Amino acid sequence: MGVDEMENNLIKEEWINGIVMMSPRPQYNHMQIEGKIYMQLEKYFNGKCKVAIESSLFLTKDNPVELKKDFAKLKELISSKKAEIVPDIAVYCDKEQIFKRGLLGIPQLIVEILSPSNATDDTEIKKETYQKYGVPEYWIADPMTKKVFAYGLENEHYELKGEYKFLEEEIKSSRFDDLVVDIKDIELFEDDEDDI
Repeated sequence: MGVDEMENNLIKEEWINGIVMMSPRPQYNHMQIEGKIYMQLEKYFNGKCKVAIESSLFLTKDNPVELKKDFAKLKELISSKKAEIVPDIAVYCDKEQIFKRGLLGIPQLIVEILSPSNATDDTEIKKETYQKYGVPEYWIADPMTKKVFAYGLENEHYELKGEYKFLEEEIKSSRFDDLVVDIKDIELFEDDEDDI
């Protein structure tokens, strides 16, 4: 593997409305949060829904079953670069939404963990995109403020349903009645501007 190939593997590439968004691979705090939330979601859903980490998501309101049968339409969706996103965590309760390249359609829950270099991608651009496509629940985990902001879709707009502090609280889902994710034991490195 050459240097260029290695550098490309350190970059996450996503497409929204034909515009590429690139971000560096996640740091320790990001991975800690992602891992802890993923494990609890996986345990809660216990196979009833699929919990995917950093899988390509092709957002579409089209029926995934019909789309997978129509190869030309599926190929057009993929090549359009309209909404190919790589969410940190996505929950799918319909197995038909999974295909070789990743995931199709609208997940039930998306979790994004902010990084200092691209926080507005998740808090503005992706939030607006997920809202437009009708993702019912969206959590934004912010290692800088040590909080998780949980949004639920109401009348086609996201409303803040809860704000939860790391080391103190549990996230309560607005979509799944008894889903609670404990974030009391997530210890994070303090941000240091002199850090490399």
